[in-house]
Amino acid sequence: MKKAGIREVSCPKCGSNERQIKKGFTKAGSQQWHCYACKIKYTPNPKKWQYSEEEKENAKRLYYLGLTGRGVGKYFKMNKSNIYRWIAEAGKKDNESMAK
Repeated sequence: MKKAGIREVSCPKCGSNERQIKKGFTKAGSQQWHCYACKIKYTPNPKKWQYSEEEKENAKRLYYLGLTGRGVGKYFKMNKSNIYRWIAEAGKKDNESMAK
């Protein structure tokens, strides 16, 4: 008889498939597991955390309209460094296209 939360997954470190217990989720939404044999927490199928191109464009548009990077970050509930990095990347692409 199986208990709730116990599945047939194997630990990436020790290879055991006994006593693998669900142990919450990552920020990206992937299921985490706990191995009782070697005492590690792991994610068998991690999701990549990524913002869509539409979100990036909207954030850059608000920045160019006069909102600060911090203000844009608060509006979209993301880190201001993301906005600054996207602005810098857009500037590099513009410089490369002008140089050609």
